[in-house]
Amino acid sequence: MDRLGWPVAAKLQRKWFAGELNYANTDKGAVLGINQDGNPFPPNMIDTTTIKMDWVLKFPRAKAKLDELLEEKLFNPDAERVLRFMSRNWESSPYVIDAWKRCDGDWQKFHLGYQYQLATVDSDWVSKGLMLGAGSVTPVLMDDLYGALGAFSFNAALSKFTYFNGRLKIFEINYYVRDVFTFHDRTDRNHEATGTQYLGNWNKYGLIVVPEYAVLGNVSKAQMPPVARNAKVDKENVFYTVRNLDYREWQLKHRQGGDLVLYSNRYYMRLREPMVFDFNR
Repeated sequence: MDRLGWPVAAKLQRKWFAGELNYANTDKGAVLGINQDGNPFPPNMIDTTTIKMDWVLKFPRAKAKLDELLEEKLFNPDAERVLRFMSRNWESSPYVIDAWKRCDGDWQKFHLGYQYQLATVDSDWVSKGLMLGAGSVTPVLMDDLYGALGAFSFNAALSKFTYFNGRLKIFEINYYVRDVFTFHDRTDRNHEATGTQYLGNWNKYGLIVVPEYAVLGNVSKAQMPPVARNAKVDKENVFYTVRNLDYREWQLKHRQGGDLVLYSNRYYMRLREPMVFDFNR
């Protein structure tokens, strides 16, 4: 990754390998940050410094999704429904609530308690790039953002607001990036993962993609042999297959390697006029 010019992705990989044994083994755990013991990820597995919002916004596809969140989804009907549901747990008070202070600066409490809307930057766009870039050292459309975060979300959360007699008045929101850096394979309705995500073929010099392996990974956990580019069997041209399952097996063998919850720094949006919702209606 360093050779590809992916410094943030490389940093996260190093942190993952150096971390204590910590991994999500359920779909819920992969979303919320619940580990193999059924506990929330420990504090040292909550990374709030590696991902910077300014860095994320250098990538046009990410900027477009943030614009969608702030310009189209911030207070749309879906957001209102979530806020209405959240308000059931609030005490009525005319005083301004500072959500971050109320959570004592705990990122997980803040996110789980006050996040109400999101826009997802998915990785489906990469599929075409994988096909177009098959066999190249740096597949088309793959970059440091993809290597570091893959699919992730921009999130909106309440920052400063009042809630009194069923009336929510929002003065300020926070927005930020969140991702769970995990190698968990999502399961089907029977809670089984039939395949394991293909992550490319790698060596010390770069990355190539084998489209057949990408397809096979969706349905099978079978071993996928190394690939010799241009039929040249040397250290620069033999690329070794990497999958989610390989990370899990490494963790269990070495009793080390930690999945992470990643948060960027928070940005603030002070509303020119408070946004008001009357939940008595």
